[in-house]
Amino acid sequence: MRNLKFLSIGLTIVLSPLILSSCGDNPPTPKTYNISVEPSELYEVYNIDTSSQAGFTVYFDVRATSPFYEIGEVYANEEIVIKGSLGYSFIMPEEDVLISVDMKEVGEYDDLDDHLSWGESVSGKILSLTEEELESDIPYTQDLQLVFDGVSSANWITIIDDEIYSSNQDVIPDDALRFEPITASSSNAIIGGKIVVDLTKVSVGTTYIYISLDPNNFSLGTLIKEFEVVAPDVPIYETMDVTFTFTNDTDYNIENLFLNISNTIDGEITTINLNDGDYVFEYNIGFTYRVSVGYQEYDPATDAYDVISLDLLEWVGSNLLGEVNTLERIDNHLYLLTLQTPSIEVPFTVIEL
Repeated sequence: MRNLKFLSIGLTIVLSPLILSSCGDNPPTPKTYNISVEPSELYEVYNIDTSSQAGFTVYFDVRATSPFYEIGEVYANEEIVIKGSLGYSFIMPEEDVLISVDMKEVGEYDDLDDHLSWGESVSGKILSLTEEELESDIPYTQDLQLVFDGVSSANWITIIDDEIYSSNQDVIPDDALRFEPITASSSNAIIGGKIVVDLTKVSVGTTYIYISLDPNNFSLGTLIKEFEVVAPDVPIYETMDVTFTFTNDTDYNIENLFLNISNTIDGEITTINLNDGDYVFEYNIGFTYRVSVGYQEYDPATDAYDVISLDLLEWVGSNLLGEVNTLERIDNHLYLLTLQTPSIEVPFTVIEL
């Protein structure tokens, strides 16, 4: 009996360390916390885990989903998250985390170093239609001219992928906008273009229009501009009255001298008889005008007018405000008039070269 008792005690001593060792191999499971993202139509948070243990580094990326906004501050709960070489990252705290992003409006955008800009006729206003016009079957549109700076047919652009969006679908829906290319007269090379606005789909209000053009073999650019859709009776261009004065330094009779002036957008021509004296002209601000001058005399033998093209004295004028006014010759008997100063007198001196 003594021997059995001794063995029982010894067995207990041997097994005890095994029991203790087995308990040390099962540490407590670390707690995991949830990661969620504040929903938004303006940005997307991606490459992010939905949960993490405290103390671990969490990486993720953010991108804007609207061309009218850019990424501002990024937060994990109330803490600002800094972007590094591997994207945004933060150390997981001992609590659930909500990722949120402050978005900033881009506003108007025009990179002067690219090859895309608005035409001079783009005033920022779009004319809505009257009730009578809306009820008609006429497809009323308004063109927003685009300039391809430094681009010619030699660049041989034949295909352009375009993206056009409106920031306010209630004012101008995306399907009211389309891009139309302009090709060279001697080939199918694209040298310009325009945004065509379907006026039957617009409503009074303000919106931004975004356009990005990506040709097949040339980098153009991106534009964003604010537009106001105005009531039908509101003029879409700002104007100023200027006074034309005339001096005849030729041997031709001033009674038969005339001046033609037209804007460079739609080519609408105004003809002015110099013999009538000073002429008050309604000048569209921001426009450039083509000007030519000539002499005409009726020939009874041919029952037609004989016309002789004449020239004008070129000039450049400026004031203390930095406004520059010019009349410059660009071609044979053709001149460009550019004015910035309201209510000025614009002298035209007729000469023979």
